[in-house]
Amino acid sequence: FSGYDCDSDPCQNGGICRISDGDGYKCDCPEGTSGTNCEIDSLNECDSNPCRHSDAMCQDKLGDYACYCPPKHTGKNCEIYDRNFPGGLGQPVQIRKDSMPYYTKDLEMQRKQCLKSNCPLKRGDSKCDEECNTYACDFDGNDCSLGINPWSNCTAPIRCWKVFMDGVCNQECNNPQCLYDGRDCEKSLQPCNPVYDAYCQKHYANGHCDYGCNNAEC
Repeated sequence: FSGYDCDSDPCQNGGICRISDGDGYKCDCPEGTSGTNCEIDSLNECDSNPCRHSDAMCQDKLGDYACYCPPKHTGKNCEIYDRNFPGGLGQPVQIRKDSMPYYTKDLEMQRKQCLKSNCPLKRGDSKCDEECNTYACDFDGNDCSLGINPWSNCTAPIRCWKVFMDGVCNQECNNPQCLYDGRDCEKSLQPCNPVYDAYCQKHYANGHCDYGCNNAEC
């Protein structure tokens, strides 16, 4: 052992050791590293802005980088929406090659139902067929929205048309472009004060303003 060959695995960070033509060795270093033994971080991987969320923070590492994501976003580059993720170091999501994500399977089932309902034959006939008015059925060829895709301007990270008017407020969809989540985020009216209820019903539209009745509840 001469101390200058590759027997001691001198190359760091995944570098490949090669015997030099003369004495000693040479390390073929992976991208982002340099030095005799690939021990120097020669590239700031954060310069390319790999983190795909504006609130994410990139940390340069030797030959790599890490994205620290805001809540509800994860993945190597914070590119995956996950409403349960508390925020922090983005975690790559591994999907088994022998399985499809749930939403993909669900979409396939919905498309099969579209075929059973003959939706391909009904689309574009200027008649709204409610059983075909879904994303999987191409919204009945836009027959139910005067030929306009109502979600064309919705850029929310979740599929707002799948949670539309489901009784749950999804703030990501609570905007004009996503049709205000079907008004799911509007608070339901409280009952009219029982002290005024009967009185307000009796005196409704009598031409006189009663301040106790002058509210949406009554």
